[in-house]
Amino acid sequence: MQRLDFGLSDNPEEAEEFYKLLNRSALSICYGLPISLRTEAVLFLYKYSQNSVTEGFNFLRKYHSPSYSILYWINESAHGLPWENPWLTLLLESHSSALLLHSLDDHLTDGSLRANHIILQLRTEAWTRYAQSSKLFGREVHDGVLIADEFIDRYFKSIVDLGIVESLEAHLSRFRSQMGIWSLQPYLLARSFFSKDQAELVRRMYEFFGVAWRLLDDYQDLTEDLENEDISSMIYFLPEDKRQDWKRNNKREILGLLEEIQLEKQISDLINSYLNEAAKLAEDLHLPKYANSLLSLKIKEPSRAWPELA
Repeated sequence: MQRLDFGLSDNPEEAEEFYKLLNRSALSICYGLPISLRTEAVLFLYKYSQNSVTEGFNFLRKYHSPSYSILYWINESAHGLPWENPWLTLLLESHSSALLLHSLDDHLTDGSLRANHIILQLRTEAWTRYAQSSKLFGREVHDGVLIADEFIDRYFKSIVDLGIVESLEAHLSRFRSQMGIWSLQPYLLARSFFSKDQAELVRRMYEFFGVAWRLLDDYQDLTEDLENEDISSMIYFLPEDKRQDWKRNNKREILGLLEEIQLEKQISDLINSYLNEAAKLAEDLHLPKYANSLLSLKIKEPSRAWPELA
């Protein structure tokens, strides 16, 4: 099998100040910690974000631009409020916290990140800020607090239910709920500027992007997930009677079956179809530059050979 990667999506220069503010918001989570923990927390975030202290902090380099630029383009298409607006500052605090929480929780639960006091306190502070800023922002949106509670509750229900379900679509539907803490902000912003129906389209658009990213991530982590016997979306591309064989001692057989069915082509086609659908909705919502950023992620061709199995 071949390794797949998204295309490149550059951050537009016109949004540069927005990205700086979002990065600062993520870093400022550290300053809510006790003084004795702050320096280590900052150093951890620099390392976690794959930055060196000399090149400056860029938390967003860990994320594909549609995961955060959606906020910029919704605001620009509506009123173009200045991002220093206190109300939008709450939105930035909520979204930067959500992106960090999504990443930390994923790596803490799969064991790729080892918990220590610094990380646990940082995660607690991120959740506290997320909950507070989401609620304060939501107070200015019709039913916003109730909407936030609904998204968060759906998120927690989905992360405790990780078993095999009946189909790929059911699995991806569960992931849409797992996106809840970071799909909340674009949805609330859309509810404040657009109609309820348009806000629902924003949510669908963002979830299409999220599902495309999840499929790619699961494909790239296929051998690791098999080795750890972690269920991922890739299991649903196996014949139903083979799904119970998703175990490390069957790794060669499972990978052989997936290669026979040309998994990489199925996945790249499916990812591109989700990105196309997301881009169509962006155009319908008069967000042409966001549509372009989604389309730029489309997989054009396999990038390099899959490493040899041990």
